[in-house]
Amino acid sequence: MPPPAQTQFAAFLARADVSQAAFARLTGVTPRQVNNWARGRATAPTWAVMLAVLLQDYSPEALTIAVEEARQDLSAAQQKPR
Repeated sequence: MPPPAQTQFAAFLARADVSQAAFARLTGVTPRQVNNWARGRATAPTWAVMLAVLLQDYSPEALTIAVEEARQDLSAAQQKPR
């Protein structure tokens, strides 16, 4: 999949009704970096574009819960004796 134009990244966020600040909180990057991606001053990484696309179908809250559950599962698996 070729990388979308940077205006598409901003459009994906808009269609998902996710602010740049919310996307930054969700992903752990700075709001300034997300703004740079949205304005085309920096190329958005593939993972960020893919997440922006997914957010069109899933709320940030639902994804945050899923990530937290995955972290807990991983932590529990790492603590089990081998």
